[in-house]
This record gives sequence, C-alpha cells and structure tokens, in this order.
Amino acid sequence: MKKAIHKITIICLFILISPGFGQAQTQDKLLFHCPPLSKGTTPPTPRARAMADSLVKEALIPLDVETEARIAKVNSRSRQSTKADSARVRAFYELLGSVHGSLHRYAGIPSIDKLEKALADLQQALLLNPDLVAALHSIALIAARGGHDYACAEALYLRTLKIEPANAVIHFDYAELLAYQGKFEAAFHYAETAMALADQPCKDVYQWRVMRMHYMAKNYDWVINQCDQHLEKTNQDDFWNNGWPAYYYKGLALAEQEKFDQALEAENLTYAFLSTDGFNLASSARAYTMAGDTTIGKGVLAAVLQPNFEWMPYEIATAYEALGDFDNTFLWLNIAADEGDEWLRWLKLDPRWKRIRNDPRFREVLERVGW
Repeated sequence: MKKAIHKITIICLFILISPGFGQAQTQDKLLFHCPPLSKGTTPPTPRARAMADSLVKEALIPLDVETEARIAKVNSRSRQSTKADSARVRAFYELLGSVHGSLHRYAGIPSIDKLEKALADLQQALLLNPDLVAALHSIALIAARGGHDYACAEALYLRTLKIEPANAVIHFDYAELLAYQGKFEAAFHYAETAMALADQPCKDVYQWRVMRMHYMAKNYDWVINQCDQHLEKTNQDDFWNNGWPAYYYKGLALAEQEKFDQALEAENLTYAFLSTDGFNLASSARAYTMAGDTTIGKGVLAAVLQPNFEWMPYEIATAYEALGDFDNTFLWLNIAADEGDEWLRWLKLDPRWKRIRNDPRFREVLERVGW
C-alpha cells in the first residue's frame, strides 16, 4: 500500500500538495511573492542544475513528511471507526488507498512554516535553473492555492507548458486553476488535453475532478449522463474503488434539478458502499433533508458528528445549510477554513451556497480563503 501511494504521489504531484493549498489556516497567512521569470537564454551549468534539483528535493521533503504523519494519524482513527462495522472495513481502506487521492484529502495541509521554507528553496532553485519544471510547477500550486495570486500561477503554468507541452499533470492543474475562477471553457480544454496525455492512474483521478468542474459550471445533465455511462460499465468489484463517486456527483446534480427523491436514492447508494466515511454520511444527511425527511437528516448528521468519524467540515456545512441552520453552516465553513478543506477553492461557485451568498458571514469566509 505504502509503495503504491508513493508511486502515485510521484506520478501525480498535485495529489500530494493540492488538497487544502488554497485555504486559510487559523490566523496565519502564507507570505507569498511571485518569482520573476527569467528571460535569459544562457543555459545553466551542470553544477547549477544539480544544485537546483537538490533544492527542489529539499523543498518537498518536509511537505511529504508532514503529510505522511497526518496520514498515519488518519489510518489510526480509521481503524477505530471501523471496529464496529467490519463489513465496511474493505470499502473504507480501498477508498483511502485508491488513486483518487482520498487519503491525502483526509490528511489536511502542511503548516505555514513548512510551506514558506519550501517556497524559499523552490525560488532559489529557479534562480539557478529558470526552466526547472518541478520548481515552476510547485510554485504555481503554492501561488494559486496558498498565495491566492492567480495571475502569477497562470504565468508559471504557461511557462511550464512551453517547456513540457505533453505534461498531463500540469495541464490538469492549470485546468483547475481556470475552473475555480469560473473560466470553464478554457478549463475544460486543458482538462481534456490532460486526460488525453495521462496514464491510467492519473485518468482515474482526473475523471472525478472533471466531474466536479462540470457540477460547478452547472452542467447538471452532463454530470448525470457521464455518471450513468460510468456506472453502466463498472462491475461490482470496481464499486469499492471507482463506482461510488458516480453516485455522489449524480446525487449532487439531481438535487440542483430539484429531483430530490432521485438524489436521495443516489446518495444512499454512495453511503451503502461507504457507511464508515464521514464525507459520504454528511452528504446523505443533506440528501434526506432536501427530500423532505428532516428527522432522518438530523439523525444522520448527528451520527457524523460522533468522535469515531473523521469529520469533513465542508460537507457537514452543506448538511446544516440544507436544514436552514445557517449559524452552524458558518461555524463549519470556518472550521473548514481552519483545517484547509480543499473544497473551499470552489466556495464562490458551489451551487449549494445559493441561499447564503448575500449573508455578510459568507463574504467573511470568502475573504478568509483568499477570494
């Protein structure tokens, strides 16, 4: 399992550092300055190249170590949460170890001091080798998701793609940068290019992140159609790894079309595979509420809040929003900001917040996460 996760981390760099990079952490803010892009044509010396490579490696090790420590903590809590429901142990661990990067989703984000040290090393590496893709790419991720400097991130991505035009990971990360700014037409173009270039592990990751893009773009029919197509060709064994997200996104899209009973059916099929997963349980709580059964919705939400679950603050906030409990909605959105929930990158676009967009507290959360 550990080797597989390490391999996927190398193949898909964004899995390691993307979850949570765009969020505020307590009262601290990342001190970010966009590095100047060198226009020089003199190639770096072999010594400079070697030093730059070493700096990039040093920059990413602290982030990797901290992320692995968080993952170990999650694994420990996961074992505790599945003791009472042994039938779901396989589903839970298949989820955590899958190429969807879900394990890193639970792991939170590296601390500010680690990010700033990494950024300093990466910028120094660029001075030695201005065309070092690993440094350009990593700084672009930090610029967009930690520094909230989207113009800088775009310049870095475009520079990187000139150097490596067939790099699927960079194409996709750039697509997401465009998408959570609402530039969907361009985002879909770069995402399609990434899918064409990617190997299968990365394609498995990307298909659901593309699904999220289309959901945020309000392309609900497209989402439902793609989910149905995926489910038709997925056999029972694959559901443990690759089937449940189709039910999840289909449920979200159906709810926005006000087909609440169908949405509840889809979300409950997600829950059937992942009853020990707090994210999907909170989603099920929201679905029950929107289908009109607030009693069950409240009961499911109460179960999510038990200490044996790994809390997913953003999804819990959506359940409270469905209940019309906006005080708790904002409480959990702020907890999500504290913990670096990666879904907050989509806060401006997520249709689940349409009832509270004019609330001053919503503007405060947006400002906390860099919008």
